[in-house]
Amino acid sequence: MPLIRLSQTVSSRDTVVPFDLTDRGLLLGDGAFDTSLVIDGHIVLRTQHFRRLLNACDVFGFAVKQAELEALADSTVPDGATGALRLTVTRGPGARGVASTGTSKPTLLASFTPQPVSFPAPAVRLGLSSILRNPTSPLSRYKTLSYGDTVMAQRQARQSGYDDALFVTPDGRIACGSIANVLVRFGSRLMTPPLKDGVIAGVMRGWILENAHRGGFEVSESSLNLEDLKHADNVFLTNSLRLMLAVRSIDDVAFDPVLPPALTALIDHLLPDLPGRAAD
Repeated sequence: MPLIRLSQTVSSRDTVVPFDLTDRGLLLGDGAFDTSLVIDGHIVLRTQHFRRLLNACDVFGFAVKQAELEALADSTVPDGATGALRLTVTRGPGARGVASTGTSKPTLLASFTPQPVSFPAPAVRLGLSSILRNPTSPLSRYKTLSYGDTVMAQRQARQSGYDDALFVTPDGRIACGSIANVLVRFGSRLMTPPLKDGVIAGVMRGWILENAHRGGFEVSESSLNLEDLKHADNVFLTNSLRLMLAVRSIDDVAFDPVLPPALTALIDHLLPDLPGRAAD
């Protein structure tokens, strides 16, 4: 099984490695990945990240063992480093065409990018994407290498003056940001769209669902539409690298751009010694 490690500090000879040009991940997007936050050499929510990636591998039929992924991750993260770790699994090399022979050995890739952590990050403005989320597609619920919709939606949003895009389903249900889950606050209630609405099972999303009660919140997975959001106190985005950030507006609908103290306290509970913690 090919194992590839990269350090993505800058583009250099260190980021160029031999790679089979018949790999189905390269040619067909036939692969899955996971991105996790690393602080002082430790993967935050490590168990949850490996569980999610292994679940995706099982769904797509990639024969990968957890011990292989963990060994690759641990050998890629420098001692004491802080940044982003990405693990990628492809189906491996294959013959031309879509059909898989089932004989390929998966390719495993790992890359680590040093970067500081700053929480909370500035609030963002979202633009409603004209690209609709397809909740019937398995690709909408897993982090796969087929990211064309995401790339185009984010590009269109930024060209229109927004920070990011918001995806909705064809019938108008809120799905997610381009690279983040959506969390909505109505008083002491927190709501997030269910996976059936074309949502990736974000690791931070899952952690908040399990721990929101620590901040005095009732939390649920519920379908939401844009009209519902007009009555919200706050809208947030969550992902593993940026943790949680407030949404300032969606198109021309404005929200309180400040994270409530009870939610910042939740992150402090998860990461009590978080470097780069911005002052309240």
